[in-house]
Amino acid sequence: MPADRLRSFRVSRPFMHAVAAVLLSALVAGVMWAWVPVAAESSQASAEPEFSYPIGDPGQALGDGFIIRHGFATENTWYLPNYLHAGEDWYRVTGDTAGASVYAMASGEVVYADFDYPGRVIIVQHEDKLFSMYGHLNPELAVERGDAVERGERIGTVARRSDEVPNHLHFEVRTFVTTSDVNGSVPRYDFGCGVDCPPGPGYWPIDDADHPVDLGWRNPSHTIAAITVEADDLDVVVATEPPIEELQVRDRPADDADIMATVAIEPGQRLSLTDVQAGQPDDDGTSAESYDIWYRIGLDGDESGWVRAVLPSTNDTGSDGRASSLRFVLLPAVVADAQA
Repeated sequence: MPADRLRSFRVSRPFMHAVAAVLLSALVAGVMWAWVPVAAESSQASAEPEFSYPIGDPGQALGDGFIIRHGFATENTWYLPNYLHAGEDWYRVTGDTAGASVYAMASGEVVYADFDYPGRVIIVQHEDKLFSMYGHLNPELAVERGDAVERGERIGTVARRSDEVPNHLHFEVRTFVTTSDVNGSVPRYDFGCGVDCPPGPGYWPIDDADHPVDLGWRNPSHTIAAITVEADDLDVVVATEPPIEELQVRDRPADDADIMATVAIEPGQRLSLTDVQAGQPDDDGTSAESYDIWYRIGLDGDESGWVRAVLPSTNDTGSDGRASSLRFVLLPAVVADAQA
């Protein structure tokens, strides 16, 4: 973190004396102060992380109003039972996802923009071995191969499909464009788009000896949660759909941790973020319960506590009864580009 990003302040000696005088007067008058556990709204503009969610509505927090059906390495349930999903399928909570704006996860270079998947596919290279893929897009893409893109830049929109599958964004994070066993010279399975085809199959057999992470796929939301600016420069926003009325704030990032406060909140409310804990991008779980993203939020006074930001949902369940879908509780307050 550059030194000029670090925030500090200096108070004068007269100011310190004035504060001390006020506190002394309060004590003399018998005033008692108590901490009330209510969420503290941030009064400052939020900084922006290097990674953000890939879909959203202009002017709203990226990801808000959407649900992940078939999360990473969950069973593909109604669409392709007995296969693990290689990415995340993003749908609107209510209404049709067709036409929704799609945004680059991070800055990088477009290395692929082609194919009828159904729909077009964009692949962006962010680092030497870090790529994001966006599938089922309208033919009218906003970028082409060789373009440089910024994090949060609008690159396309979700296509309206002609088959029986509901319209959605298929989003992957992986370490390859093509790799031999999956979509390269000798694919292990005869599915997907064939030999040396960058989009790849988007799924992997449950009974294969290799988990998707062994082949180079990564959990997209865990990757995005690896925020690379100071957490106390960021805000989070309460998801608007489905509505959430309260948060259970825990003393550590674990479901069995003690609840230190129950906080009343409103959809769209901004809260200060003080820390983040997330699972590794190469975690090898096989259900939505494997997602592990926690935000530490500020409360009134100097207190703070942990809230699970993403929850498993039984909107879709695998053949073993475990959840394949996820819904958001809190999202980074990173607003989608106002471009329609």
